[in-house]
Amino acid sequence: MSLLNNIATYLLSQKESRLAVTKVTKQFFSWNKISKMILIAYDNQLSELTEFINACKTDNISVQVAIIYGGKPEQAPHPSFDNIVLDKKKFSVFQLPTDDALNQVNTTTYDVLINLGDPEQFQALALSKLVTAKCRIARYQNSTFEITIDS
Repeated sequence: MSLLNNIATYLLSQKESRLAVTKVTKQFFSWNKISKMILIAYDNQLSELTEFINACKTDNISVQVAIIYGGKPEQAPHPSFDNIVLDKKKFSVFQLPTDDALNQVNTTTYDVLINLGDPEQFQALALSKLVTAKCRIARYQNSTFEITIDS
């Protein structure tokens, strides 16, 4: 782990303890009990999400997508589904989300958070730790997530 990642991990633990976020009991849900979901994805993954989001809509599940985008703001993606674009200005030099980014994403308590990032994508991991969700799912093993799906 690099020095920047070590510092970022330390800062994230400080930020997490400093936040006065509603205490959430970890839960597992059956699909029909989910009402609010957030997906954390990078801009190159958006084409894969449309079918999943449409399936959620048919089951009356509200889906918010937090898109991590590293390009120019005027070229940011504008998908047809409900989303928040978090560009590089929404993250510190240590890849931690700014308070503004957290305020944009943390508007409600989500039933399920799904992180579509990889283990080395620290921005998605940091968001996953700081967004209020009852159950967290990822594609890799980390103590932040209750469920890991090998894909």
